[in-house]
Amino acid sequence: MKPYQRTSSLKKVYRRLPSSKTGVIFRKKKQGVAKCAMCKKPLRGNVGSKQRMFGGYLCHKCLQNLIKLSMRGIS
Repeated sequence: MKPYQRTSSLKKVYRRLPSSKTGVIFRKKKQGVAKCAMCKKPLRGNVGSKQRMFGGYLCHKCLQNLIKLSMRGIS
């Protein structure tokens, strides 16, 4: 096994080769669903959206609560 293949970020997939032997193919793992940093619920819409403050990091309800608390002066 080559050094770059010794990582947990790659997934081993066993495939039958044309010579009727079984070979190993390394593929990247699928990324999980993006979740809100506060409530851990899955984010909706465009995951990497930077259109608004904390876009792709907080859901809209947690961001709304955070803005309310900051305007009230509560940390």
